Amino acid sequence: MTFLKMKKRFTFLATAITFLALAACNNNSGLKTETKTNEKKTDSVTTGQVAKTDKKKPSNMELLQGKWQSNDDKTNFLVFEKNHRKEIAEGMKKWDDEEFILSDHCQNDLNKADNNPKEKDRYMSCKKSDLCWYIESITSEKLVLDYMGRGNTLTYKKVKK
Repeated sequence: MTFLKMKKRFTFLATAITFLALAACNNNSGLKTETKTNEKKTDSVTTGQVAKTDKKKPSNMELLQGKWQSNDDKTNFLVFEKNHRKEIAEGMKKWDDEEFILSDHCQNDLNKADNNPKEKDRYMSCKKSDLCWYIESITSEKLVLDYMGRGNTLTYKKVKK
């Protein structure tokens, strides 16, 4: 076989292999996409869950609103109404009612200089009483506060109306 014939045959084979490889890649990626789409549909149907992409997570201020009961002292209640924090416990004659500020650091004088990391809407400050709490966690059912003055953890559950 001459060099020219071998070169033509080699070029033909290289072109054919390249074409088949490209066709196979395009065909496989289409199948994978279809499979993934079908798997997602199956998962949604199987679990009965609907994607919640358009609903935003409630803010800490929204989650705070309502009445909370202490897990440690069943006579202790907190009520949050807009920017008011109300508290009552056994032995108190009336509700303690004070405005609070929700921010990324303590706003009260006693804790203002603390070097705690700033976190959006995680610090609840009552300037009048000079108190501050860090919201360790909050859900629609449970509230965990760290009192910045002593560092103790306070846990509450939401009271159903």
